[in-house]
Amino acid sequence: MATEALRVDLAGNNNLSRLYPREPLLSSTSTDWGGLSLQYHRQPSFDMVEHSCSQHRIIINDRNLQSPILEIFEGQNQLNPVSPGTVRVLPANARTWAHWETEHQFMMLAFEPDLLVQQIAESSNSSSVELLPIINPSDLLIYSIGLTLKAELESGGIGGRLYVHAMTTALMAHLLRHYSVQKNSLPSTVSGLPKRILRQVIDYIHEHLNQDITLATLAAIAHMSPSYFSRLFKQSTGLSPHQYVIQCRVDRAKQLLLQGKLSLAEISYSLGFTHQSHLSHHFKRLTGSSPKAFLNS
Repeated sequence: MATEALRVDLAGNNNLSRLYPREPLLSSTSTDWGGLSLQYHRQPSFDMVEHSCSQHRIIINDRNLQSPILEIFEGQNQLNPVSPGTVRVLPANARTWAHWETEHQFMMLAFEPDLLVQQIAESSNSSSVELLPIINPSDLLIYSIGLTLKAELESGGIGGRLYVHAMTTALMAHLLRHYSVQKNSLPSTVSGLPKRILRQVIDYIHEHLNQDITLATLAAIAHMSPSYFSRLFKQSTGLSPHQYVIQCRVDRAKQLLLQGKLSLAEISYSLGFTHQSHLSHHFKRLTGSSPKAFLNS
């Protein structure tokens, strides 16, 4: 991997050739569609150069790939299976690299960062919106919008520009709600993780309290980089992922102590603590009393 990533501006001519070996099968321009562009690609097995792009990009998959795509996004390695409806939200200026081993067919939507801000100006108090890098969720709405825009590009029906504008507005609203946060906001004014993703992460934590739960694992469930995930998780819960896991383990320890079926050492082991004193330390720190004092009270 090169130290300096290739810088690509899709608004320029022939810049796609710096990313892919083949020209797209279909292509619109941002001028045609009021700031949004779409390309439909069929690319052979390929090893992309590490790069960043001046525009936000959404990669929309409409075919299964026999093997996952290997991606490095902002220094984080990910192995992502590809199926119809899975997407990759790649914010402007983020460094990324990818490799796929079989022919890859996909749509790419691209737009300037200002378009997202302009579209939500009337419905948001934010003057600065940050699009989050989320890799490989299944998003049927984005998939449907992509297919609709592709069909419009192929047919060029009556009222095409108005139709595209409606799709663009729907896409921007969806990105605002599920894939973005307001910059420089206080935690109380930011929604944090989408509720569906937060529930998936919390369910995983409760189901695996006896195991080593790493930040990388939780971020992978949310399809985010660890730094973005940690930031949004704390906005949602008020705790860092590590603090939340410890809190859940102590809460479970309370329940097990009251049941009286296991010794403190057995409870410590069953909750992933390295030693009984490790549990006792966190128990007293969070509850104000030792496990023994908790039972006596």
